[in-house]
Amino acid sequence: MDLFNLDSESAKNLGLGTIAFSVFGLLIVLKFVNSLISKILLLAVFGVLAYFSFTQRDALSICIAKLESAAPSELSSTSCSFFGQDISLESISK
Repeated sequence: MDLFNLDSESAKNLGLGTIAFSVFGLLIVLKFVNSLISKILLLAVFGVLAYFSFTQRDALSICIAKLESAAPSELSSTSCSFFGQDISLESISK
């Protein structure tokens, strides 16, 4: 059961938004958190979030590029995912 449906462009934009949120969160942590241990833990959390968002967005872009160059018979058997959610590929046209 899908909680929400994403198309490929929305997923890419969501990935960019998540990366931007992570960078903003990193700046906020550096500015306002006083405890060194809390600062390190929060920096690690936001860093991991930014890393996974970047890798998921990159993997989605590679999957879409493969689909754009694939034969029409291969399109039905190929699917792309973003953070475990299947992506609607109807916006991809040859």
